[in-house]
Amino acid sequence: MGDVLEQFFILTGLLVCLACLVKCMRFSRCILLNYWKVLPKSFLRSMGQWAVITGAGDGIGKAYSFELARHGLDVVLISRTLEKLEATATEIERTTGRSVKIIQADFTKDDIYEHIKEKLTGLEIGILVNNVGMLPNLLPSHFLNAPDEIQVSCSPG
Repeated sequence: MGDVLEQFFILTGLLVCLACLVKCMRFSRCILLNYWKVLPKSFLRSMGQWAVITGAGDGIGKAYSFELARHGLDVVLISRTLEKLEATATEIERTTGRSVKIIQADFTKDDIYEHIKEKLTGLEIGILVNNVGMLPNLLPSHFLNAPDEIQVSCSPG
């Protein structure tokens, strides 16, 4: 009876030691991943290599462009002001090392979509940030009651 009880306690002790070892390994793995940045492939990058940002010449669109480039995506900047696009593209390429394409387009015009489509052909686009300042009306209204024509807001870019 004493030998069986002794083996039971030895087996229980081994199981407790094994459980502690597993917990230590999980903790060490967590520490290593957080401090050495050994992380899996970026989720954003897994969606596609390129992000397209409209209204990217200034403000929120410009900030989105920088953040997406910092997270490993190449970016396509679309805006109406060529000088702002070129300056933003140069700054993104210099600070992040990512590829940047620019497309000058004024969304108040109806004939721009074929030009944009041609420029985007062949790119693996995973993210679209639609930041162009278009409003259905200058006065607040319900979307379903809005007129068919869309007016451009006063946002820069």
